Amino acid sequence: MANLTYLFLQIPFFILLLSFSPSSATYENRKTLTPSPQPQPSQTDYKGCFSKVYAFGDSYTDTGNAHFTNGFQSMYQQGTSSPPSGNLPGYRQCDGRLVIDYLCEYLSVPHLSAYKNSSAQFSGGANFAIAGSTALSSDFFTQSRVGHSLMWKQNPESCQTQVDWFQQYLADYDCKGKDEAACEGEMANTLFWVGEMGGNDYARLYGSSSTVHSRHLTRQAVRNVCGLVTRLLDNGAKYIVVQGLPPAGCLPVHVSSCPSNERDQFGCSARVNSLIMAHNDLLQRKLEGIRQRYHNCMIIYADYWSAYLTIQSNYKQYQFEEPVKACCGAGEGPLNFDTNHLCGSTGTSTCKDSKKYINWDGVHFTEAMHQHLSDLFFNQNYCKPSFAELIKKKRGTSGY
Repeated sequence: MANLTYLFLQIPFFILLLSFSPSSATYENRKTLTPSPQPQPSQTDYKGCFSKVYAFGDSYTDTGNAHFTNGFQSMYQQGTSSPPSGNLPGYRQCDGRLVIDYLCEYLSVPHLSAYKNSSAQFSGGANFAIAGSTALSSDFFTQSRVGHSLMWKQNPESCQTQVDWFQQYLADYDCKGKDEAACEGEMANTLFWVGEMGGNDYARLYGSSSTVHSRHLTRQAVRNVCGLVTRLLDNGAKYIVVQGLPPAGCLPVHVSSCPSNERDQFGCSARVNSLIMAHNDLLQRKLEGIRQRYHNCMIIYADYWSAYLTIQSNYKQYQFEEPVKACCGAGEGPLNFDTNHLCGSTGTSTCKDSKKYINWDGVHFTEAMHQHLSDLFFNQNYCKPSFAELIKKKRGTSGY
C-alpha cells in the first residue's frame, strides 16, 4: 500500500467478538442535525503570540512517542511509516496533519517533535503525548483486571509518564542553568495543549469483565487529567488548552459492534457516548474549579464533542462525501472496517482521495477532518472561553 503515516489506537478486545454493519442510511439522516449554534468567526492573528508549544495526550496528538518507545505489539510495529504529507517530523495515526500541527501553524512555530525522538529539535517546544496512553495508571488496569487492548502492549503508559518526561525535559533543556523565576518566565510564554486523555481508559473498560463501575472510572480519569493541569500550572504555565473527548461511539470501531437497538439518535453507540458525555461534563466542572484557584491563568476547554458533530451532521458543507466510512481498510461492508484486517495489515488499501473522508482508519480522523476541527477550535469559537480570548489575554488586551 502507499507509504502512509499511521500508528494504531488501541482497539478493545470485545470488538473481535462482535460484528455489525449498519445501514448507511442511518448516517445520511444525520446531515440535517444541528448539534450547536454556529459561533461567529474570530479575526484574531495568532502569529508570534507564543514562542513554544508543549503537547500532552494520546494518539490524537502523538507525533511519534509510541513508535519510538515500542508501545505496541511487534506485529504492528512494522506497519508504521513516515509522514507522506509535507515535511512533518515523526509518526502520526493519520494520513497527514493532526490538530496539534495546525495549532503550530497558526502560531508560526515549528511542528512538534516527539520527546522520545533522539534526533528531535525542540526549538518550538515538544510533544509528550503517547498513542495508547491512559489517564489512569497501568497498575489500575492490572489490579482491576480491566481488559487490555488488541494493538497495544498490555500495560499502557499513563499521563504520569508524560508528566515525568516533561519534568526531565525542563531539567535538560528549558530550565537548565536557570533559577525558578527564570524557568517560570519560560513557561509563561508557552502554550500548553492537553489533548485527549481518558478515551483509552474507556476503551479498555468496554472489553473487560471487570466490576469497575464506569462512574468510578470517570471520576478517577478526570481527577488525573486535572492533576496534570494543576501540575503544569504549578510549574509556571499560564495558558492551557484542555481538549474534551469526541463522541467515540460514532466511530466505525464502535458502531460496527453495536446492535441497532443500542444506538442513540445519531446512530452511534449509546453506551459509549454516554460515558464520553459524563466525562466531558465532569471535566468542564472541575476545570472551572481550577480557574477559580488560578485566576491569573487562562484555561480553555476545546469542545471536541460539539465540533465533531457539527461537521458530521453537515458533512457535505465541509466537502466530505463519506461521513463515517473509513478511508483505509479491507473493503468490508459500508464502514470499510474489519477488526481482523485493520489499516496497514495485509489485504488493506487506502481510498483514492482521503480529503473526501472524515474517518481515516475506523478509529482516527483524516488530515482534512483535522483541518476543519482546527478551524472550529481556533477561528470559530468552539473553545470555552474562545481561543481568541486566550490570545488577547496573552497580549494584554483582554479584560480578564
